[in-house]
Amino acid sequence: MIYLDTSAAYKLLSREPGAAAVEALFVDGVGLLSSRLLEVELHATVERHGGSHEDVEAIVRRVDLDAVDDDVVDHALALRSGLRAMDALHLSTALLYGGTVAEIATYDKELAAAAQRFGLTLAPGCR
Repeated sequence: MIYLDTSAAYKLLSREPGAAAVEALFVDGVGLLSSRLLEVELHATVERHGGSHEDVEAIVRRVDLDAVDDDVVDHALALRSGLRAMDALHLSTALLYGGTVAEIATYDKELAAAAQRFGLTLAPGCR
């Protein structure tokens, strides 16, 4: 299973470089996991920069979303990752899945570096 960060998912909406690599994750039938933060962040980005809320919903429907609960928050605090709050919560969610999540799809350099420090591999195209 691959953890999908907002920076990667947004490429599908913006058609930025890297969008093809993210699309390939969906086409390959790989299980994708994210936090409910993904949904909030994508809708907020569409509000700020334009785009379609329907496109956001189409992306979100194809990803298993995990709740942001006390376990995720407590784990994020314990990690002391040095990341911004939302990225710390994304990292925490991915790591709480243990061996089920081995890769992370992100284009955020700080999150990528932290994820690698904690044992996750970057998904193809995110290097």
